[in-house]
Amino acid sequence: MKHKEGFAARLLLASMFAAVLSVAAPATSFAQKEVDPARLAAAKELLVVAGSAKQFDVVVPLITQQLENAFVNLKPDHAAEIKDVFRAMPGKFSQRKQELLDQVAVLYAERLTADELNEIVKFYRSPIGAKFIQLQPELVQQSMQLGQAWGRKIGQEIDQEVRKELKQRGVPI
Repeated sequence: MKHKEGFAARLLLASMFAAVLSVAAPATSFAQKEVDPARLAAAKELLVVAGSAKQFDVVVPLITQQLENAFVNLKPDHAAEIKDVFRAMPGKFSQRKQELLDQVAVLYAERLTADELNEIVKFYRSPIGAKFIQLQPELVQQSMQLGQAWGRKIGQEIDQEVRKELKQRGVPI
């Protein structure tokens, strides 16, 4: 059971990471790799049963909110226009989640056998798996909030440490 829970946690983290990369990284063309159709079908079923698509319903709005805040901070005098533009972004980019889900399915199909994927699907259909799926949107949102707060804290500490070290070396910042 612990192995399956560990996999579920890794699936959640990988999905979050992929969502962030899909917004933050430059557009890249991923060619669909040749994989065993049975494995690919099992991987796609896993993503459906695990609720991976629903995770993006929470993640994309959080990402766009963070970007909106950054744009408003850059141009506070244009906050109304920026907010207006960003209102459309979650809907627009949430529609593209299938692109990423198809790529993630290939990754799973390359690394797991159809039998292994089917076992994981069985876990997600179990009562504990269903509970985990139900909690995922809340867990994703709270995990991102924790990650953002941690990132800000670490960023501030790095900034302070770099300034201190540079000052000691005679480099004013």
